[in-house]
Parts: sequence; C-alpha cells; structure tokens
Amino acid sequence: MKNRLLILMAAVIVIGLTLFACQAEPQQTSSEIDDTFEFEGIVLNTTSVLVTRSSAVQLPVQSLISLAFPDGLTVPPPGSLYRFTIDSAVAESWPLQGHVQGAKELRLSAGPTVISFDSAESIMKHLPVNTFLIDVRTIEEYTGGHVSGAVNIPVDRIQTDIEGVVKDKNDIIIVYCRSGSRSANAARTLMNSGYHVILDAGGIMNYQGEPVQGADPGPLP
Repeated sequence: MKNRLLILMAAVIVIGLTLFACQAEPQQTSSEIDDTFEFEGIVLNTTSVLVTRSSAVQLPVQSLISLAFPDGLTVPPPGSLYRFTIDSAVAESWPLQGHVQGAKELRLSAGPTVISFDSAESIMKHLPVNTFLIDVRTIEEYTGGHVSGAVNIPVDRIQTDIEGVVKDKNDIIIVYCRSGSRSANAARTLMNSGYHVILDAGGIMNYQGEPVQGADPGPLP
C-alpha cells in the first residue's frame, strides 16, 4: 500500500512539472507565424512582378505588385519565374507594394504566359514606356477593329518586323489575335527570337472594351 502511495505521489509530481514546463514555454503568436507569405510571379522589370500563383487573399492571381528588395538580395532578371517570400503587410496602393524576405528561382525563363485583357490593361497603365501591345492579325482584321494602343504586326511577319517596334529584348510584349491560336504562335516565335517577357492575351473575341476602327493604333489605356 505504501509503495502504491509513493508511486502515485511521484506520478502527480511528474505531471505537475510537465504542465509547468508547457506553460512556461513561449508560444508563437499568430502574427509571428503569419508575418510572411509566399507567391509565384513573372518578373516584369526590376521592381514589378505579375502574380501567377498565390493563396493570399490580398494578392490575387494576375495582379501586379511592386517589390522592394533588401541589400544583398539579387534582383531577378525580367522574364524569369520566381517564388517570393514577402512581408504579410502589403501596402494597399496601386499596384500593391511588398517587401521581399526571400526569392527562389523556379525558371530562368517563364516563357509565354496567358493573361486576360484586364491584366494586359493594368500592365500597360503601370508600365506604359516599356510595354508593347501587338495585334498579330491581318491588316484587314486590324482596321476592322482593334484594342486601343495596339500595333499591327501580322503573325507571318512577326519575326522580321518586331525589331522595328520593340528595341529592347527585356521590354514587355503582349500579343493577341482573334481567337488565341495565332497569338500563341507569335509568342513562341518571339521567345525563340530572344525576347524575355512575352504575355499572350488570347483572342479579341474576349475583349470587353470598345474596339478602335481604322489603321491608327489609338492611345494606350
């Protein structure tokens, strides 16, 4: 009986010490756990990224974000696909702004990437100087109605004529056609020609804006 009592007392002491240790151990707060998040995106230039994969509510897919890189972290090249770790406190500006904590290369060249016309318009508004919208349909289709700001280079002339429009291989090229077939072919040709940031908006049949008639490109959005 005495031995059983000693065993019971020892068990109580062990349990008490265990509970004390658990209470004394510092617990991570939710802010410490969730103070960063990851997303994937295509680098458009030294600060701007187009989001291609994200589970964060504040950073939807195909949104734009301007990133601030800390000293010592190499800025990824245009056209590359990276996974970024950023502070969860994203600035609610346009475009969104975030501070980079880490970056991992997924592909040095993201290759042609399909986007919506809404996303294309956002990119042209944000980076109008180095973004080029190319309509790869025939001249007859183009004059019949095109997206405002688009330059016409038919798909069968894209390889020879693009250099007259886009001088820098790091500039952003957005292509579209009628249904998306010719734009996909043009995007592959541009990639093989050494251009790094190639986005495919698909077919004008999905465009919700008012087309511009005639041969004049019209203003960018």
